[in-house]
Amino acid sequence: MQEVSTERFIEIPGGVLDVYRQWRPSPLFRAHRLEKALGTPARIYYKYEGVSPAGSHKPNTAVPQAYYNKKEGTKLLTTETGAG
Repeated sequence: MQEVSTERFIEIPGGVLDVYRQWRPSPLFRAHRLEKALGTPARIYYKYEGVSPAGSHKPNTAVPQAYYNKKEGTKLLTTETGAG
């Protein structure tokens, strides 16, 4: 129902947040060399997803899929990422 909801925001279930907390928050790093190369006074940061062994995309989608399927009583599951 999340995909077809008309709600602007949908709360992330506590069970999903508990799993995300195992590798989040992902640390932010300042891009000093990029700032210098651009000659900008702005501070530029990037998010490092290397703390999650699988990167960010797969767990971000697979965890909620597994959570909701378990609630529905599914016994076997293969998740997809939408990445092709």
